Amino acid sequence: MKIKVKIISIFFIAILAYIILSLCNTSQANSISKISMDIYVDNNGNAQITEVWNCNATSGTEVYHPYYNLGNSKVTDLTVFDNNVKYTTLSSWNTSGSLDSKANKCGINMISNGLEICWGISSYGTHTYTVKYTITNFVSELNDSQMIYWTLIPYKFSNAIGSVYIKIHTNSYIEDTIDVWGYGNYGGTAYVYDGYIEMQSKGSLNTDEYMTILVKFPLGTFKTTNKLDHNFEYYYNLAEEGTEHYSEEISPKKNMLGLLVIYFAMYIVLYLFIAFIKKISSSKSTFNFGKQGKHIPKNVPYYRDIPCDKDIFKAYYIGHQYGIIKSKTDILGAIILKWLKDSLIKLEQKEKGNIFKKENTVIVLNETDTDNITNEDEKRLFNMLLEASNDGILENKEFEKWCKKSYYRILSWFDSIISSQKKELIKEGLIILEEKVSFKIIKTKRYTATPELKEEAIKLAGLKRYLLNYTLISEREPIEVQLFEEYLIYAQMMGIAKKVAKQFKNLYPELIETSNFYSYDNITFINLCASHGISKAYSSQNAESRASSYSSGGGGFSSRGGGGGSRGGRWKRRRIPLKYERYVIIKG
Repeated sequence: MKIKVKIISIFFIAILAYIILSLCNTSQANSISKISMDIYVDNNGNAQITEVWNCNATSGTEVYHPYYNLGNSKVTDLTVFDNNVKYTTLSSWNTSGSLDSKANKCGINMISNGLEICWGISSYGTHTYTVKYTITNFVSELNDSQMIYWTLIPYKFSNAIGSVYIKIHTNSYIEDTIDVWGYGNYGGTAYVYDGYIEMQSKGSLNTDEYMTILVKFPLGTFKTTNKLDHNFEYYYNLAEEGTEHYSEEISPKKNMLGLLVIYFAMYIVLYLFIAFIKKISSSKSTFNFGKQGKHIPKNVPYYRDIPCDKDIFKAYYIGHQYGIIKSKTDILGAIILKWLKDSLIKLEQKEKGNIFKKENTVIVLNETDTDNITNEDEKRLFNMLLEASNDGILENKEFEKWCKKSYYRILSWFDSIISSQKKELIKEGLIILEEKVSFKIIKTKRYTATPELKEEAIKLAGLKRYLLNYTLISEREPIEVQLFEEYLIYAQMMGIAKKVAKQFKNLYPELIETSNFYSYDNITFINLCASHGISKAYSSQNAESRASSYSSGGGGFSSRGGGGGSRGGRWKRRRIPLKYERYVIIKG
């Protein structure tokens, strides 16, 4: 049986290799990895647009971006940069020119139903082209509203694009009550986020996919003179009806691509089925809080010691499960405080600015200190902070930028702690695991909390209440420095560090002098550093999650097809033949 499986696998792999090689031999070497568009709309409804194209060119002479159905709009002020080289803008453009004649030059080519923004490739290889221009009358005034309605990435590219990101912004904050729709099969999003309109593809954009934006603004938003004698509903209906699609012969390349999809699907179907069964099995798990239940009384007895064997990871899991820790990300600041207490890191003041210098707290990390960390999750966090710092000196803004870029890594790290601590508590017997197999393939897991786990939760809740009410307790006992520092670490994990630190600052000034790491400013800095970084991670977590909660307009996600009648679009336009000497990245 194993031999037969191997033979079938080799057969499928051989066919796949043949198809892929065939595709490679027939595909164009020219490619676009990314296009981004920044569109600033001024008070008069004109748009200043900056496009950045990341390309690899190996043939042809030029690149161009077409706009059709311009109406009352014009394209002006064209400039192009290839990295730091500014192109010469020509008054007219010769599409039949040679590679050398178009080098470091750009221009606008007028066609019967629109225009093409053109620039020379200049040389073969990788390029980052920055294209700037103005579109006048970008906003239209209707009888009942104002409107932006443009096809920004047109139909029928000659190349797929790795990704497209479009940002539309104005002088004013765009409220998320503004209606926004996206059309064009691009599978991505179109919605208002943080005061601007964001539109982006979901992954790569195929040659038959385009991006059309429709936005409805109240009358008086812009001082536009571009008036159209229709209500908004007229254009909305045009967009929803869709547009004409042109038929064409299926090329051998597309046939090959179809075969690739079929064979690949046949080869992996079994593995997908197995993965599906595993997913069902993993999802069939429950957590039972036992006979005592999850509820912990508000007036739980005060607890003055450190619970959970002074293990903050165990306390974190238990506190999270029983709702004592309200934000599961607060452990980040607690671990940083723990490192500070154990002298694994230092907080220093770094001067910034050349003339007017301003002190800025930084975290100093040493890569060799990871040898002193035994917990794997803790070690992973230390390495992430090292990576964010680049040089072992972590500034607040550096951590925020890293979290924004690497949001998945930092946010999944918290889930990793939860998972690993559950396994540890099972080993310790504080959680009982029962497994059941149904139909010989579906496995279910049942986790049951023991009374001992609930007791640890009660202690942790008692410590939280004790720290919150510390100034009100008349019989409070003297605190040693070590216990004082551990209190602050647990207070940080439970989200009450600033309040507790302020109490201790007023009650025990002598402890502050003898503590190795405590200062109210340090607590505040660590709290802000952790919270701001995680806030950036959440804000970048996934554009789709932001779009799914967007309630205005078209809901935030793009629609398949549609967008007919838009400016810059394909309103019953003719197809333009590909010229032999012309390298067309975008084929209109």
